Amino acid sequence: MHTTDHAIRSRTRFAAALGLSAALLLTGCDAPGGVAPTRSTPAVSTELGSDPVRITARVNEDQVALWESLTEAFEVEFPTVTVELETEAFDTLQQNAPRYLAAEHTPDLLRLAAPGDAVKNGLLLTLDPYAEAYGWDDFPRSQLEQWTIAEDGRVRGEGALYGMGAGFGLVGVYYDRDRLEELGYTSPPSTLDEFEGMLATAAQHGTTPLMGNPAYLFQGLTQAYGGADAVSDWVFNVPGATIETPEAETAARTLQEWIAAGYFPRDFGSADPGLDFGRFSDGESLFFHNGSWFAAGLDTVDPGRFGFFLLPPAEPPTGFQTMAAPNALVIPSGAEHPNEAAAFLNWLNGDEARAILAEVGGLAAGGPADLSPPPVPTGTVFADTIAAFDQVVEADGIVDFLANATAGMSSATLDPQSDLLIAGHVTAEEFLANLQADYAAATSARGR
Repeated sequence: MHTTDHAIRSRTRFAAALGLSAALLLTGCDAPGGVAPTRSTPAVSTELGSDPVRITARVNEDQVALWESLTEAFEVEFPTVTVELETEAFDTLQQNAPRYLAAEHTPDLLRLAAPGDAVKNGLLLTLDPYAEAYGWDDFPRSQLEQWTIAEDGRVRGEGALYGMGAGFGLVGVYYDRDRLEELGYTSPPSTLDEFEGMLATAAQHGTTPLMGNPAYLFQGLTQAYGGADAVSDWVFNVPGATIETPEAETAARTLQEWIAAGYFPRDFGSADPGLDFGRFSDGESLFFHNGSWFAAGLDTVDPGRFGFFLLPPAEPPTGFQTMAAPNALVIPSGAEHPNEAAAFLNWLNGDEARAILAEVGGLAAGGPADLSPPPVPTGTVFADTIAAFDQVVEADGIVDFLANATAGMSSATLDPQSDLLIAGHVTAEEFLANLQADYAAATSARGR
């Protein structure tokens, strides 16, 4: 990664951004201390004053080049504010987050994957006053709802705003342009039927049609069949939510049918995503279903050869939905400098920050749908991911990952149950029933 040219002036208007994270949730246990530290909170203000202020931001070290570029540019525009970065491995940061939030001296900003019990325990500052002051209400609802949390601290998608992010990653389908043309196609599919037709054609010609993550494909298909609202309710812990829907059952059956038809490699589900990426970039399959975080690598491997599109809906114009989760920052309720922290959140998606997010982070920027995207090189996979993100924003179709429904959903339930589904050891109905049973146990435990 490299630093970017900071010559572009930033907008005053903030653009909310959700980013790359299909990762961990916080554990459901209470943070040590259990309550927020007592400290008088300054009155909400967008004026930062002339006195020097130092704020701390604890973030993930795997994106340190991005955070450094962002904070350096912010300090140029706001010379009275110094941002001190504290970094650690992402997984470790999520495990330690409850301690940081409940500590006597909390950071002013914290990179957090999901709220866990932080809202219930009063450890996060509500951002609603800043949303009103800075005009964040203009963003499409799906960009903010993952960090909009009800008073019970459990249900998401309603209530107050507690987190904002920096950049979006999204899940879609990479394709090999050369192979697609060899098979007689001139453009990516616009419907799910067309996509299936391409899979069948590739298989008939001896090309592996598709590689990818089984859980992502199951969710993508569920949404393609029209089940996005039910998925969002389930992930957001809405009372009565269920994954046992007709759309989800059709998606699970479709996945099994594609396996039976030979559309996947023999080791489907057991290969590492990085290994799948390498094999796809070597020309071993027509499609690769995964996150936009692989785009930069493909542009490096063979510029112009690969493209990216969203898994299309079964019946247009249903609209496009895809999985994305926020690269979110929160302000702890005990933060010493919340106004300066909120100013950083507001600045993050002005023109200059948006350019940095693209150039250094390889991320799409969120915010109001009428904002122009930052310039990206034409003819690249990254440009395709930006165009795909624009489609999702227009449809207000961002959906959180099924893995984020409960703290143990990914490792304890979704991944192993997906393995059983693709191996044919459970039926589609049993797969969904098992997901629902574990989800019900986890959410009822949190409610106690």
